[in-house]
Amino acid sequence: IFCERAQNELDGGLTPAQKREAEQCETLRERRIRATILTGFLGSGKTTFLNFVLKSFGHGKRIGVVQNEFGSISVDDQLMLLEKSEAEVITMPNGCLCCRVRGDMVEALQRLAKRPQALGEGEGGAPALDHLLIECSGLSEVVPVAQTFFADPFVQASFQLDGVVCVADANLFEAMEGGVGAEPNGGSFGADVARLLREQLSISDVCLLNKCDLVDSTQRDRIGKRMRELNPSVKVVPCRHGKVNLGQVLSLNAFSLDHVLSLDSHFLGEESAAPSHGHGHGHGHGHGHDAVADGEAHHAHASFGSLGLEVAGAVDLEKLKAWLRDVVEKHGDKLVRIKGVVRTSGAQPFVAIVQGVGGHIEVSEASAEQPASAAMTSRMVFIGRLLNATVE
Repeated sequence: IFCERAQNELDGGLTPAQKREAEQCETLRERRIRATILTGFLGSGKTTFLNFVLKSFGHGKRIGVVQNEFGSISVDDQLMLLEKSEAEVITMPNGCLCCRVRGDMVEALQRLAKRPQALGEGEGGAPALDHLLIECSGLSEVVPVAQTFFADPFVQASFQLDGVVCVADANLFEAMEGGVGAEPNGGSFGADVARLLREQLSISDVCLLNKCDLVDSTQRDRIGKRMRELNPSVKVVPCRHGKVNLGQVLSLNAFSLDHVLSLDSHFLGEESAAPSHGHGHGHGHGHGHDAVADGEAHHAHASFGSLGLEVAGAVDLEKLKAWLRDVVEKHGDKLVRIKGVVRTSGAQPFVAIVQGVGGHIEVSEASAEQPASAAMTSRMVFIGRLLNATVE
């Protein structure tokens, strides 16, 4: 279809049948930019893995990144230690991609697709994008994000959905998911977290079992077995600090539109196009997911809120650590995720990275690639069951 019709004829969109026909075009599949959806619950290590991918590609590669954060203040973009010239980065804070399938997400992909560089047609023979990575927020559902690749004809013409990669925290997986005996209530993080975690895993092609250095081999093998019970076709890849053989997670050629439609006939229909949580989210490309008893899917982020803090000046690191310990002591039962990038004060200021999951907080110095500058602001985001709450 895209090979035979003028671009202006596509402005009215394509029918589901035409979208399926387009996916059969081998010429189209070969020239499109491969795209990977990166999912996983809050604090699992998605941005760490993304950093590893960007560094591993090396200089001369052009990577497109769409990065989504649940909080109103963007932190993950500052955690990405890369030269902006080496990647096309679009940051989408304050929400989750699964609620923006017809809005910001489509616009972000259009921006990448319509840039001359993306199609290898830039001046001076600018290189094409080698890959597109979409990092979902830890509270996003994945199916609506996948639907976005078929919501706009120019997006479908430009990007080939390659697969879905889930990053899981080996140290906290059992507490979050709960195991067989805990269904449907989940683990200590609550039923909504367990449901979302199972869904993210159930529609993934590869699961990076991250932070395996924090568990023993018996627990690691037990978690891997449980993951394969939830999704028999998932490939579980144990790793530390998000470092893996990229051949195991990229260029999978795993997503098949025909296979998805055989499981969910409404995947391309109008019913799935709207950002409703009551239909369509319970279907993966080959796996399915836990149904809610009353037939209505309860979105995990409905139970969560975020608090963003931004400070223009430098921060006393020791006072910050003391304050964070106090916050965890007072609100540890509600907090799920803390992350921040802070410019410290002192004779030799540096950038400190704050990472917290489930009440455990680590504060470390950023690498030399991210020096502190006077213009840099300090940012922190708290995510948890903090609706209408104040962190003091």
